[in-house]
Amino acid sequence: MCNAYDIGRQVKRLPEDSLQVITGPLVSGSAPRLIRRTDAAPIITAAFEQVSMRWGFERPRLGTINNAREDKLSGPMWSTPFRERRCVIPVSAFYEWSGPKGRKQTHCFTRTDQGWFWIAGLWELSPEFGPCFSMITTRANSVMAPIHNRMPAILQEDQITPYFAGEIETFAPLPENIQVEESANPLVKPKEPPAQMELF
Repeated sequence: MCNAYDIGRQVKRLPEDSLQVITGPLVSGSAPRLIRRTDAAPIITAAFEQVSMRWGFERPRLGTINNAREDKLSGPMWSTPFRERRCVIPVSAFYEWSGPKGRKQTHCFTRTDQGWFWIAGLWELSPEFGPCFSMITTRANSVMAPIHNRMPAILQEDQITPYFAGEIETFAPLPENIQVEESANPLVKPKEPPAQMELF
């Protein structure tokens, strides 16, 4: 669930003065930048600072765990980060796939007002990889449900400060202000045309 998302495109507005920190490198260009698990990405900490972290918690025999299910947050892997190390992940678009293997369709989700998604996350300090974050997921809303039964835990703009303060423990699917369209798979690089041989 949610193994790729975009950052970097300009959006119409930002929610709070305290989040103006993201107007620098995060939105400095019009072209989006694809983030995949194990990539470094900008994250907003509880101090409203922008820092770069690696996407995914590493666990022996489990590999890279880039999503934390809401119903598992009280478990041993997630409880301490959720209690002590919350973060918010700025996202301009995220991707999901449907269909059989080999013929999967890519779906791109954006906000209807072209604003940012603010996704609830948590982080830890890895001895091997440094600061790492994971994205919280919750049950799907009506836009996502035909494609997948889970979606990122998206915060409303006025929920960001309460989330950092530990006042939000559960997540409801975002109200219906997201839209979806079929998209080219961002994980597949376009094939380069074959080089033409010179005859003379």
